[in-house]
Amino acid sequence: MENNQTIPIIKMNDVLEEVIHFFQFTLTKLKATIALLIFTTLIALAYYYTQKPTYQASTTFILEEKSSMGGGLSGLASQFGVDIGGGLSNSNLFAGDNILDIIRSRTIVEKVLLSKIDSSTGTNNITLADVYINFNQLHKKWSGIESLNNFSFAKTPVNPINKRLQDSILFVIYKDVIKKNLSVDRLNKKGSIVVVTTNSGDEVFSKLLTERLVMETMKMYIEIKTSVAMRNVARLQQRSDSLMQVLNAKSYKSASLQVLDANIAFKSSAVPVEVSQRDKSVTYALYTEVMKNLEASRMAMAGQTPIINILDSAKYPLEKVEKRLVFLLLIGWGFSILVMLAWAFITYASPKNSAK
Repeated sequence: MENNQTIPIIKMNDVLEEVIHFFQFTLTKLKATIALLIFTTLIALAYYYTQKPTYQASTTFILEEKSSMGGGLSGLASQFGVDIGGGLSNSNLFAGDNILDIIRSRTIVEKVLLSKIDSSTGTNNITLADVYINFNQLHKKWSGIESLNNFSFAKTPVNPINKRLQDSILFVIYKDVIKKNLSVDRLNKKGSIVVVTTNSGDEVFSKLLTERLVMETMKMYIEIKTSVAMRNVARLQQRSDSLMQVLNAKSYKSASLQVLDANIAFKSSAVPVEVSQRDKSVTYALYTEVMKNLEASRMAMAGQTPIINILDSAKYPLEKVEKRLVFLLLIGWGFSILVMLAWAFITYASPKNSAK
């Protein structure tokens, strides 16, 4: 049985001829293409001259861990019931990218947003959250909501009625800041230098938010890393103060029991003095050991305290980030050419043109 189906043969000359015909057809749309290019150019120019400047503030810092102290110190302290070994091991809390997530955490960001621009100017000074509301013109968006008219974190009193409203607004601002304004990353993926960058329409907001986020993270970092040692130092300090008071009382009591002209016939008169001296010696020995442990704990805390170095900080005037005119024109022209090519292809491939 013969196969009557024939395989179509596509010649290179036919392909080239079809391409030439397509470009010839495209040239017939030259006027529309020029019109579209002019239109996109005007849009690019309008956007360039009306765009709001964005101020960028960046701060880089590095966390340097101090080497932990040897096991001999922790072993010595453990003999007296003092745990300084657990705090000496390096915690994984700030390892890897955890430090990046902590900087972006809601607790730290909202605390910074509620901080005053300048606390020395009085209680009516606005907060960073108020600055964010102002330069984003959020009051216009809230114009239809009566409870948000003239809302201000600095002036609105904090009470159970307003607390829920304030927390809701603050959470909305927090999500916008994390999504649109704040960037936290490592300068080098394998390094330990962290870069905190804020882009916003207000120069003061960008600088203060960046600086205060870094400072709050540093405080939290040091507090967590030294919390165990600080508790040990506080407990030992309290114990040493108590023993010092007891030791002073024993000294005064021992002095008051001294009898200069005691009758040698009554040997028992020296017993109270001997007992007082013995209690004083025991108390002094305890006080000595507690002071040793106290100094050991202080040394441990000093060894745990990390060194946080700020490499570069944001300084006025901040860098303005704007889209360049050339970039906008290239995007507009590229979009125009793609649209015209797509329109020409669809028109050329239509049945009406195919019939021709």
